[in-house]
Amino acid sequence: MRLAGKIAVVVGAGQSPGEGIGNGRATVLRIAQEGAKILAVDRDLASAEETAALAAKSGGECIPFEADVTREATVAAAMAKAVERWGRIDILHNNVGVSIAGGDKPLDELTEAAFDRVSAINLRGTIMASNMCCRSCGSSVRERSSTFRR
Repeated sequence: MRLAGKIAVVVGAGQSPGEGIGNGRATVLRIAQEGAKILAVDRDLASAEETAALAAKSGGECIPFEADVTREATVAAAMAKAVERWGRIDILHNNVGVSIAGGDKPLDELTEAAFDRVSAINLRGTIMASNMCCRSCGSSVRERSSTFRR
């Protein structure tokens, strides 16, 4: 169990409709198998709850949490919940993203509104989740990330 005792937040931990298993859910299940405690964050709480239930079946500790990466306050609340429950965050896995126009349209069909939506979710959402994680954890995340740069 390589992640025993580690605390992870997986943003985008739910499952989109369709066959198979999405990256977020698969990540939660894998790191649960490795012993991490997980906050499964998704804009669809029911989907996050399904993911948490699957992780619990394999013996993992996983708490679902509803947050929308385009809403800074909900992302901050997610990070605060993890720190409140477990005292820290060791792993942040940003898994949220949509394709052009949220539906795999060709680039020449990209509208300004679609571009803004993609940017808000894919770029701003990832940056804000990372920012809120650092703020929630204080200096510990910054100290660890600076160690990795050496």
